[in-house]
Amino acid sequence: MFMKKLYLSFFLSVIMTFYCEAQVFSFKQKPLMFFDNNSKQVILIDNDSIVIKTKHNLKIPLKTNGMPAPLSEFIPFSVFKKNYFVHKGCGVVLEYRNDSIVRVDNSFLHKNQFDAASFVYNDEIYFFGGYGLFTHKNILTKYDPKFREWVLVTTTGIKVPTIIDSFSYVFGNYLYLFGGLQNMSSNIEDVYRLNLKTYVWEKYKTNVFNGYNTLNKSDFNSLCFFNGLLINNKNRVYTYFDFKRNKKIEYETNFLTGIVDSFYYNNVVYMISIKNQYKNNYKYVYESIPIKDILKNPISEAPFYYEERPYYLYGIAGIFILLFLWFLYKKRWYISYYLNPTIPFQYWQETELLYFKVKKVKHLSDDDIKILNKMALHPNQFISLNEFNEMFTIDYENENYSAIVKRREKKLDTFLQMIANVSSYDFQDLIHERKNEVDKRIKEVLFLPKKIKFVKK
Repeated sequence: MFMKKLYLSFFLSVIMTFYCEAQVFSFKQKPLMFFDNNSKQVILIDNDSIVIKTKHNLKIPLKTNGMPAPLSEFIPFSVFKKNYFVHKGCGVVLEYRNDSIVRVDNSFLHKNQFDAASFVYNDEIYFFGGYGLFTHKNILTKYDPKFREWVLVTTTGIKVPTIIDSFSYVFGNYLYLFGGLQNMSSNIEDVYRLNLKTYVWEKYKTNVFNGYNTLNKSDFNSLCFFNGLLINNKNRVYTYFDFKRNKKIEYETNFLTGIVDSFYYNNVVYMISIKNQYKNNYKYVYESIPIKDILKNPISEAPFYYEERPYYLYGIAGIFILLFLWFLYKKRWYISYYLNPTIPFQYWQETELLYFKVKKVKHLSDDDIKILNKMALHPNQFISLNEFNEMFTIDYENENYSAIVKRREKKLDTFLQMIANVSSYDFQDLIHERKNEVDKRIKEVLFLPKKIKFVKK
């Protein structure tokens, strides 16, 4: 009999535990909600005066020594099993300790970073961006618990614009920012990433928000969990941004809308929603739902962000490549000569230029050019010496043959001497002589045998 009572008592306690955990709390004004890692339960603070421990529906008066602003103006943070509340404009830091609110800072109400991206990294609280004191910010500040003050953190990398009301998520050692107002304009295509070890900014692009006019965090319900961020723009589609896989996944769900605050813990979403009782009478309701009830009907999946490519540089590079290929085509003979050093001399007929091993031969005389042009008419062939007579004849009628021959020999010797000086070849390597096969009286010569190439340009 005793054992039956014991089992029944245990069974009822389990049932009551589940009942208490699942029960719904309602409020006339939005309570402050946070998760207490010490007691592993959701805690609600109603009207800045009552602490509600949801696990056992326990209500306790909140102890304070006075607060500089209502708790509705504070953001809760969990840091190393401690619960902090930081003012939305940055500055004042409160700690929830033993059902009491204790101030732990030496700061003041900055009112300088409203709608900033706030996050925790390595058990430190950060604020980035925001607005206040008639200006918009792109600064990164961090709370120093040792000095109990806020310090400015210097960042490098790309210049990040002023950003307010943006989505933020910390994955690994990186902070991701997207959406919000960038320099007072809607940002739907930029994703910023900050390396929280080196404080170096990077910029990426996204096109998953095409069709959105604005992407302000205050217009959406957002929830951090797993490896990403879940947002809902007050309709029946939830978008999950998976930073581990760089994916955007959309889910269709019948999940309740009107959420004003939520967080995730151990596969359960805890939330505060606005309910309309009748006409314009609203109430705030605390409830919970398993995450699987939200993420059960995926309808689409796409990459989230990508590295911006300077495609215009590719176009410029393509133009330079085409110009370079055109240059190679125009200089193909020169390049061929450069790549074929077995033929040391190259003569360009149209421009009347002579090259030796790529270098231009300077100070060619008119007679040298006449001889080269004559050689170009019979490339790498024997030429009768008599054909050079006409080139060096001054007066056909009065000049005798011996004078013409003497002048011809002098001009040819001068040409060969010039070639020898340029190339350091011996004379015997620069000219070959023979008698004509038909008429042995005719002497023929071959200049630069296998040492010159003629190019028609």
